[in-house]
Amino acid sequence: MFTALLIASLVAPSGGASATSSVDDLQADFETAVACRQIDGRKVWKGEIAYYIQSFVYEGEAAAAEEVADAVLPEDNTPETVKEFEEACALSGSAGPHARN
Repeated sequence: MFTALLIASLVAPSGGASATSSVDDLQADFETAVACRQIDGRKVWKGEIAYYIQSFVYEGEAAAAEEVADAVLPEDNTPETVKEFEEACALSGSAGPHARN
C-alpha cells in the first residue's frame, strides 16, 4: 500500500520537523512504524523518530485511497499531547509495521 506523510502545522506547531529529522527520514520512519491504539477514531503509529496520526484527505467528496499521516514530534508538542500518544502505544502491544494492517 502506498503511504504518504504530511508534516502539519497543527500537529507540529514549531513549523515542521526537528532540525535533526528530514522529511525523508520521517517518511522512512513512518514506513516501518508500529500500529497503536486509535485516538479519537484516527489510526496512530509509533516510529523511532516520531508518532504518526492518520490524516483525513479527500479527493472531491471521497476519502483518498492512500494512507496519509501527520508526524507528531515529541519535542514540538505539549507534555499532555505526548502522554496521550505514549498511552495509546503502550496499550497496543507490538502489532508490527502499519503497512501490514
